[in-house]
Amino acid sequence: MKRILLALVIAVAVAPNGGNPADAQISAAIGKPLPSPDMPAGQVSVRVVAGSPSAPVSNTEVTLLVNGTPQVARTDAAGRAFYKDLPAGAKLQAKTFDEDKKEIASEEFTLGDTGVRLMLSTRPWNPGGGAGMAGGGEGGAMPEPRQMSGEPRPEEKDPPGSMTVRLTYDDFKDTSPPAGVPVALVGYSADDSVKFARVESDKDGRATFTGLDRSGATSYFAMTLLPRGTGVDRLISTPAVLDARVGVRLILSAEKRTSTESNVDDLTKLEKQEAAPPAGKVRIALEGGVEDQEVKLVDAETKAVLGRVHPQLGKPDPSAVDGQQQFDPDPSAPAGSLVVMVHGGGGGDDRPLVDVPVVLAKADAPMVIVNTAGTSTGADGQARVQLDADISNSPLIATITVNGKPLMTKPFDLSKAGGHITVEAHWDADGKPEAMFDLVPRQGQVVFAETVMHGNLYRTLPFQPVTDRGSSATLFIFPRLLFTFSITSRLDDEYLAVNGRFELSNNSWVPYAGGPDGVLVPLPKGFTGGLVAEMDQGDVAIEPKEGFRIVRPIAPGAKQFHGAFSLPVHKGQVDWSMDLPWGAFNSGMEILQVPGMTVDTPTKGADGQVMTVPQGTYYVMPRIQILPKQAMVLTIKGFPEPAVWRLWLPRVVGVLVLLLVIGGVVFALVRTKPDGAGREARRQQLLDALVTMEKAGGKNQARKEELIKELESLWDEG
Repeated sequence: MKRILLALVIAVAVAPNGGNPADAQISAAIGKPLPSPDMPAGQVSVRVVAGSPSAPVSNTEVTLLVNGTPQVARTDAAGRAFYKDLPAGAKLQAKTFDEDKKEIASEEFTLGDTGVRLMLSTRPWNPGGGAGMAGGGEGGAMPEPRQMSGEPRPEEKDPPGSMTVRLTYDDFKDTSPPAGVPVALVGYSADDSVKFARVESDKDGRATFTGLDRSGATSYFAMTLLPRGTGVDRLISTPAVLDARVGVRLILSAEKRTSTESNVDDLTKLEKQEAAPPAGKVRIALEGGVEDQEVKLVDAETKAVLGRVHPQLGKPDPSAVDGQQQFDPDPSAPAGSLVVMVHGGGGGDDRPLVDVPVVLAKADAPMVIVNTAGTSTGADGQARVQLDADISNSPLIATITVNGKPLMTKPFDLSKAGGHITVEAHWDADGKPEAMFDLVPRQGQVVFAETVMHGNLYRTLPFQPVTDRGSSATLFIFPRLLFTFSITSRLDDEYLAVNGRFELSNNSWVPYAGGPDGVLVPLPKGFTGGLVAEMDQGDVAIEPKEGFRIVRPIAPGAKQFHGAFSLPVHKGQVDWSMDLPWGAFNSGMEILQVPGMTVDTPTKGADGQVMTVPQGTYYVMPRIQILPKQAMVLTIKGFPEPAVWRLWLPRVVGVLVLLLVIGGVVFALVRTKPDGAGREARRQQLLDALVTMEKAGGKNQARKEELIKELESLWDEG
């Protein structure tokens, strides 16, 4: 058993001693996908930083491999590159390069039903780094305020329960920072209450909020409107859940006062605004399990209901294209020739698609366009290209843009023969549910939308409408928590040793508290030897005979931790029964195969197969999908049983020890002793003899010593 626990300790001890647990969690999450229900399905955001969240790397290329096909985007001022309208179930991997041109890559992952965020770091993780961090590829430069805008960071010098918001026009050295500007702070609490505060910035452009919730049960959004040019820059932070030990600081930065850029809208970092409604309108989109229930628009400060409507189907979005593209070689066509055929339409329509642009590029240099003259489909939905031999002698990729959505092929070869690409593209003929409100906002007003569906309360994020354009937000009618695990197990003596990663995704802007004792993540019945990785022990503990207990509320997004446990092997068999109150989503399990091992998985959604990889042969369940309030049940048979002597020897030894103990007790009880009455009479005779000798003068000293010695002997026996 000690050997099992030692192995599991090594397996889960993935972080060094000391340091901030939050920093360790961020470090452990680098390169790993984070499901984000606040993002539209099919969208991926890749953020590139130089060792710290406060050091974004801007204007750098990020390549996203989509089923092996590269899509390239450049990071914005915040270090983010966005990819939209990706197909569900696609295999994805993000890549970029550090300052030494060394490739930095994420894990390969499968796109689920929500958007995904992930972070790549071009430098070793150093969350405390300040001026040493770099952005935009310029080593040693302090990031500009605009690059850091909206990102909360802990500050040990500030008192716990405080948040300081600094306003700026992208200039830390500004001699006249924005003073007297109202900053709003909205708190969403786990008990579904909404807190609101407003503070004006001081002469240094700072607004400080105190007395905030440090328990982790409230997520805070800071926001303001900074005038610039003829409009305003709408600034908002990502949600911040306060640490109990330190304060929080963040920057809300507009563009420079002299900038001629369009007005900033940071709401786009959290909510899609491309198809926002006209001024005076607020559109609330509904995603997920939508019911015909009332949607309310609420003033966050006064809690007054500003409007009530039922969802209606909106206009379809033709840019939400679901496309498939396939290249087939054509041996009868000359080398360098390519025919692209595009068809499809809205709903079930299937017709040639006209005026669809086709761009060809080298596969190893996607930014190098080879059909520079431009090509588009004609009335028959076809486009024809003939490339010179010096261009077609290396693999190519084609990008076909339908209704603004690029569809990219896998690399193909035209060096020896021609080929054709067939593209089928469809989009919804009907729109999605939405609730439209009329609103002329007052200056600085903060609103949110909410509804009750399936007996649960759902809210959008809070936001500030502006007068010159409409605003959009989304109600995600998703399960509140999604549970995911990725675990590996192997036989170790008489136990099945299990370790891996566990994750609970909170699909809400509101922290999830669970109850006064936190959130219990059940483990298989009968488990033993539970352990939590050192980096996660600040807020995760083992509850004997139950499972992992997360003691702090789960913030919006995902809570990930690493742990281990073991299950006993009985008569060559392991019985696994694990309750899943939130189900299991995109989970996986591997069991190291031993000769004769079989796995019985009666639970629907937990199918597996034997696979051989360089590390060994495993029984793999690669995509476990189980509905909530069910159990994952499986039986692993065929493990080698312990030798018979290993079972009987301890029992024989135990019986012998017991017999020895009983024999000793019996011997002590029944051993022969001098008669008690006779011993007393003899003792009295000796005493009388000693008295007589003393009266006679006690001259026979030897005889006296004999009497005393015998008397002591009788006294000891008594």
